Amino acid sequence: MTILGGTSVEQLTLDEIEYQRSLTPGTENVIHFNHAGSSLPTQGVLDTQLDYLTYEAAIGGYEASGQTQSTTNAVYDSIAELIGASRHEISRAEHATVAWNAAFWSLPMASGQRIVTADAEYGANAVAFLRAQERYGVTIEIVRSGSDGSVDLDAMEATLSGDVAVVALTHVPTNGGLINPAAEVGKMTTAAGVPYLLDACQSAGQIALDVTELGCDFLTATGRKFLRGPRGTGFLYVSENRLSGLVPDQPDHHGAPWVAADRYALRDDARRFEHWEFNHAAWHGLGAAVDHATLLGVDRIEATVQQRALELRDALHEHGFVTFDVGEHKCGIVTTVCPGKDPVEVKSALAEQSIHVSVTTPDSTWWDALRRDLSEMLRLSVHYITTRDEIDLAVDALVRIRDGA
Repeated sequence: MTILGGTSVEQLTLDEIEYQRSLTPGTENVIHFNHAGSSLPTQGVLDTQLDYLTYEAAIGGYEASGQTQSTTNAVYDSIAELIGASRHEISRAEHATVAWNAAFWSLPMASGQRIVTADAEYGANAVAFLRAQERYGVTIEIVRSGSDGSVDLDAMEATLSGDVAVVALTHVPTNGGLINPAAEVGKMTTAAGVPYLLDACQSAGQIALDVTELGCDFLTATGRKFLRGPRGTGFLYVSENRLSGLVPDQPDHHGAPWVAADRYALRDDARRFEHWEFNHAAWHGLGAAVDHATLLGVDRIEATVQQRALELRDALHEHGFVTFDVGEHKCGIVTTVCPGKDPVEVKSALAEQSIHVSVTTPDSTWWDALRRDLSEMLRLSVHYITTRDEIDLAVDALVRIRDGA
């Protein structure tokens, strides 16, 4: 049992985990500690895509999409249920960066306004801030981190007076286990009337999300990570309270129908941010992945993931490894190094043993890396299908690599 938000939440049982592993073909081949990069899908997600592709090949792409329109539409309902939104607040996207940019570049910005963000902001988002600085003359204000590594709430509140174009926060950064206090920030932005863009790329699927509780105007996510969906999928949530004043930076005649020779009309829902063409099979696969997570219960997934991550950190510490994770409450992303070894070479050595990890580099979170003097690190990310045996095997492998055994 785990305490989440002051409430006791039951973890998945060992029998349930074994059953979920039986639904996941990849668990027979690899020990996967790269769920924060791209997780292992269930057979159901794979079959959903293959069935659609087979149908498409049999009758044609346009015809298949026409015959499966109800399934396509149902994915919006599934995502809305996952995050506590309404279907008209959900927009399809090819991936999280597309979703995030669609929201960010629709916001009106002017010279002298500020973009407020935090130390651990993701690289793609930071590049957009820098481009907006060039394009509009806005300034970037980085709110300092508190003693636990999360964004300092007092400092955040102090920044919200004056002309703020947007508060942009990464909920779970790519490096270091942190879960930023997104809901507390949402209370502040709501009170100040400031647009709030939450990057949930690493939190969707491993942490229970409710956009009302989070207080965000926008939320972006990908399918391939903790949702265990296909690559090339993602979504954007836009609050109906914010939608009417937003114009997509690059609309097409799907999101903004061409209604007269000299005029277009934006859709009245979040799908104004969509383009007409998309991967139908992958979108259906995302729906299957979201439904799977919802059926299990994301609160139970969260409790299980946090327990596996705790076990992994404890095992690493027990064998003399240092971890670089911060935050009062930590997620399923665990970072460490193998002393004296190049992380890229360690990753390759582990891969030869069918153990999958990734390497996080400073340029993915420059501000945080500079503040904490971080270099390249191994990133081991767990999920609810991770077992204690896999943790022991991975840590034992790291010990042998470190000791040259």
